[in-house]
Amino acid sequence: MEPSSRLERFTDIIKSPTDHRDYAMVTLSNGLRCTLVHDPEAHQSTAALAVAAGHFQDPLENQGLAHFLEHMLFLGTEKYPEATAYQDFIHQHGGHHNAWTGTEYSSYYCSVDAPSFAEALDRFSRFFYQPTFNPEWIAKEVNAIESEFQLKRKDELRRLYQVHKVTANPAHPFSKFSVGNFNTLTNKGDTTGLDQHMRSYFSTWYRANRMTLVLAGPQSLDELETLAIACFQSIPGNGATVTPEQAPLYLPEQTGIQLHVRPLKDARRLILAFALPSIDKDYPYKTTSFIAHLLGYEGPGSLYAELHHANLINSLAAGGGISGSNFKDFNLNMQLTEYGLQHTDRIIAEVLAAIDRIKHEGLEDWRYKERQVAIANAFRFQEPARTADLAPQLAINMHHYQPHDLIFGDYRMDQLNVSKARELLDCMRADNLRATLIHRQVEVDQHEPIYGTDYQVRPFTEAQLEFWQSAEVSAIQLPGPNPYLHPLRPPQALSEPVSRDPRQHQLADGLTLWHLQDPDFRAPKAHIYCQFTLPNVTASATHYASARLWCELMIDRLNEDCYDAEIAGLHFNIYPQHYGITLHISGYSQGIVELSRDLLERLQTTRFSESRFADIKQKLYVNWQSALANKPLNLLFARLNVLLQPHMYALSDLAEALAQITRSGFDDWQQQLFAEVELKLFAHGDLTQETLRPLTECAQQTFSMQANLQANMPATRDLAELKSSGKLETRGQLLTRHTDHAAMLVIQGSDTSVLQQTCMLLLNQFIQPHLFNELRTRQQLGYLVGSTYMPIEQRPHLLMYVQSSNSKAPELCKAIEAFRKHFLQQFDERIHDELDQVKGHLIRKLREPDTNLRLRSQRLWSTISPTDVSFDRLEKMAQQLEVNTTSFFIKELAEILATTGHQGYITASPKEL
Repeated sequence: MEPSSRLERFTDIIKSPTDHRDYAMVTLSNGLRCTLVHDPEAHQSTAALAVAAGHFQDPLENQGLAHFLEHMLFLGTEKYPEATAYQDFIHQHGGHHNAWTGTEYSSYYCSVDAPSFAEALDRFSRFFYQPTFNPEWIAKEVNAIESEFQLKRKDELRRLYQVHKVTANPAHPFSKFSVGNFNTLTNKGDTTGLDQHMRSYFSTWYRANRMTLVLAGPQSLDELETLAIACFQSIPGNGATVTPEQAPLYLPEQTGIQLHVRPLKDARRLILAFALPSIDKDYPYKTTSFIAHLLGYEGPGSLYAELHHANLINSLAAGGGISGSNFKDFNLNMQLTEYGLQHTDRIIAEVLAAIDRIKHEGLEDWRYKERQVAIANAFRFQEPARTADLAPQLAINMHHYQPHDLIFGDYRMDQLNVSKARELLDCMRADNLRATLIHRQVEVDQHEPIYGTDYQVRPFTEAQLEFWQSAEVSAIQLPGPNPYLHPLRPPQALSEPVSRDPRQHQLADGLTLWHLQDPDFRAPKAHIYCQFTLPNVTASATHYASARLWCELMIDRLNEDCYDAEIAGLHFNIYPQHYGITLHISGYSQGIVELSRDLLERLQTTRFSESRFADIKQKLYVNWQSALANKPLNLLFARLNVLLQPHMYALSDLAEALAQITRSGFDDWQQQLFAEVELKLFAHGDLTQETLRPLTECAQQTFSMQANLQANMPATRDLAELKSSGKLETRGQLLTRHTDHAAMLVIQGSDTSVLQQTCMLLLNQFIQPHLFNELRTRQQLGYLVGSTYMPIEQRPHLLMYVQSSNSKAPELCKAIEAFRKHFLQQFDERIHDELDQVKGHLIRKLREPDTNLRLRSQRLWSTISPTDVSFDRLEKMAQQLEVNTTSFFIKELAEILATTGHQGYITASPKEL
């Protein structure tokens, strides 16, 4: 019997015209709802399963149990009892896997090379009906949970989140500690009973009728349905019906309050959270999204603009906040200036007045229709996501949207729901507000014990309430008609012979245009990169600090004027790098050249107010000074770039330089910023060369350019020279303000040849799962263990790293070194078959076509940005893998691992106070 005749399929799923996939939904006899996705262009297949159970279902005596269960499911099933069997299989077949535990849902997903999908599903599906919960691993995974907890213990978002929990209704499951740790999962180290609690949780909540499954890949819908039946039919059904929570998120005394939270890092932030009812059923109207658009608008005269011009805030984001089956927090999140920190009541008065204005003047149909046009454009010309990324998202969507809205639900905007908008706006009042002020100097009187956060809770005073009622507020304007927003035309016809590589046009000395009118992604979208090679950016730490400040000031200055373009789908960014400064503009091709030309003209003419200069300089300085409290691994990656790339500077050096920069000195530097400039343009997408003419003419008229500035930049530093000079020893051992230790082994390729790059990439792909299994799973050295391949100016590097809360950096170095030596001993024909598999996967991966225009633009730009341009490098690497035998690579990889001259360790350790 054909699979399609066994189960009734639903195929009336709304999708974007740019989506080439086929979709169907089926429900298995056990109640498991499945979405099948046929993607003929995919090289890998993906499974994603979402279960309606998360930390809300944790028992009070075992908080974090759902998260612990997530870890344990990976460590063996009855058919495949070895703890690393699943992970080894996934990695050996070119895949990846992950999972997360949320409030009311948990998600599991994996991707593998398509021919291995059935075998992968045989392993993956058994998590959900045949886990062993091996007692041998229970204590080890408690340690892993503890390591994860310790890793994030100084994470500011988690600290704030936990304060949020302890100030919510204790009868609501949101108040439970979600991550879990040694104390919540054990009785002073005794794991007795944990096994039974876990099995009880699993058998109660992990039921087929509470699950959704997505199977996606190049297989036909019939094949995918057959796999769903064969692998997932055995999951028990008849679980409890999914029902909304009943207890309110907040008690009456928990709204109308001022919260003070003292962070570890310097911060000035005000979060205004209005408690709303659940918005799940409002998804066809997106009412909160519409209100967020009106409140978060940043154009002239807006709430943001008025607060910004009054030097009260640096940023404003509207509409975020936690949400669930019976609650939604509508947040306005603002970064304050020093002045704004002293005037939070005025800011709240302005916000409440803006909400009142929206209630009385903003609920107009034409405003909603503008949002409809913007969202319709986004859906109509949606850039295809990778199937591996799409599947987990669809598995969650199945829990929230009607079947036909599986994809479209995120974009659906039927009409302005005035009654719902008024209901929600009526909730956005002072007595329903939680105002959280985050700063190191706020008054506190309570201590949250899990993350150690100090905080205070106070009801709003009568004086505050009266002030917000009677305060004189700005004449805030609601958004006017958006001149950039209109239905988009189809892409332009191809004007040149079809090519997939950009063509170079030398327009003048020092001005190069690379152009590609994309033949594959036929949508009215484009990317324009403008790379300015500027010696006045890279000459010293002071110059580079000035450039970082200048970029922040430019974005700050231009955001308001360009906000309508941003809403209409045109975006820009300005950032410094070790050549100089890059301007990136992206979005719809209609208007992108005009916006790019306007931005180019402003680069040399824009000046900044004294107050914005002072405030953004202070913000940058605080960020750089507090960087030593960041995750040690992040610091090591940043430090490695500084060590290996000329004209890159440590954040501590930049902070010291920034402190010395005066306004007059900055103005003098700005006058000379473009005195020496070479400009490289890259235009890609729905753009003809003729369309670009106004931009290239503007560039020639605006800048006096010189040739070969980039060619004279120094090459990547040699690791052996850094070691012999002692710089690796002195500059590669960081003292941080984080409690964790970290170590990283850096292996530098001997040259920039394609063969050397291929060998290093292959070595990383091969060594990754072995490193993780040994140092993370078996030795439990730390939660963050891994390896990565990193080319710098085409010179390949392999990095192996560990971050640990319980082992010191020298011990981590010894562990990595012992692993390297032991692994090297295995390099003979015994590994032939495994390496051959990895090789085959890598060949397919190198030849994978670009998924969308954005990814292709990024890939091409990373090729064009350096001086050595080679568009076929990935294909040449694939050819190297094909023409050389596996035995040849065994010898080459062993030599790379054994040659210690181009290897070195960098470390991060807590600074002793």
